[in-house]
Amino acid sequence: MKKVLKWLASALYGLVMIEVVIMISPFAFYWYSLYAPTLQGLHRWRATAWMESFFLPHSVITTSSFLEFLRWQFGSWAFGLGLLGALVCGVQVYATKLLKRKAATGWMYAYIRHPFYASLAVAGFGLLTIWPRIIILVLYLGMLFLYYFLARFEEKQVEAAHPEYAAYRRRTGMFLPGNPGGKLFHVMFGWIPSRGLALTASSAVIIVLVIGGALALRRYTIGHSSTELMLADRTMAIAIWPTPPEKIQQVVSAALQDDRVRAALEKEPGAAFTAHLLPRDYGMVNMFADVGTDHRMFSKVSIRRLTSVVGFAVPSVDPHRKNRIMGTPQDDYKVIFSRVDEPGNSQLPVSKVTDLSAKMTPIVIANVGGASPVVESVLIPPRRSFWGDITMPMF
Repeated sequence: MKKVLKWLASALYGLVMIEVVIMISPFAFYWYSLYAPTLQGLHRWRATAWMESFFLPHSVITTSSFLEFLRWQFGSWAFGLGLLGALVCGVQVYATKLLKRKAATGWMYAYIRHPFYASLAVAGFGLLTIWPRIIILVLYLGMLFLYYFLARFEEKQVEAAHPEYAAYRRRTGMFLPGNPGGKLFHVMFGWIPSRGLALTASSAVIIVLVIGGALALRRYTIGHSSTELMLADRTMAIAIWPTPPEKIQQVVSAALQDDRVRAALEKEPGAAFTAHLLPRDYGMVNMFADVGTDHRMFSKVSIRRLTSVVGFAVPSVDPHRKNRIMGTPQDDYKVIFSRVDEPGNSQLPVSKVTDLSAKMTPIVIANVGGASPVVESVLIPPRRSFWGDITMPMF
């Protein structure tokens, strides 16, 4: 039983990590050739398409200091410190086994009974802020449940082998000092006579609160993104950096006045569009359209590449990471027009392009420059992102 739980927990943690690994891997095409069919399958039905959506900002800078702190500071530090904590706990546990000592109760174990699982949970949360797809949140939640049951199972085994462990268990929190989770469980569900039924009820409440909270964060994110609804052109304009509405209108209108842009959009009768205003030095353009540039962090080994990777876990190592990824505010843009559809390629009104089940397909890219915007060039990209025909973040 213990081996099965460990295998399941490890598998879920791997799935939580896999998209982040894919995004920075030189083997991205090969990974997505296996993973993309799953995402494409989810998008066939409205009942599952929502799981492909994103609930926190990834491709834009919002006007919310809370969201920006969560993404660029808190999440990265959580990932780095969580990995460090798991490493320290792993060394302690295996040293205890090799030296044939009693159960580990010192260092971090003096404060909580399962710091290794707690550290992995913290690191997983950091990954979740880096690539906040709802299906990753669902997998992460499943991983946390498995950690709980695995921890309970291991405690029974340890207590059978080391009877003194019972006293340690009573005085030490499970995953947090003071055991606030256990106390809250007792207050809310202690009246239920069956512990199994109480655990089922608490799990259902947690799932509802977490998924509901994610959907609320999604609405909050959209509300703090720079958008402009252009109903006459069936277009929702979305600026990567906070931009005044009149500037968004000016840039997108300049692109729409170009004959090549209009001709490309007119080939999609009745469709709704997004128009993303990307700075020319935006580092993630391939999320929106495959423009033929290299997006892989590990394609070449260098000090700069290594610094970029370490910066995901320790933000202070790469203080320019935000601008390197998101570009810089400027008057030169790539305006990427994408068709937005629901499952089954069914059209939807422009007012609903941010629906949970919406998916973008790139149609045309206009390079617009100057304080008085002028279209400099137009590109018709392949109808996919760098990683193929899968749902990518709209905000």
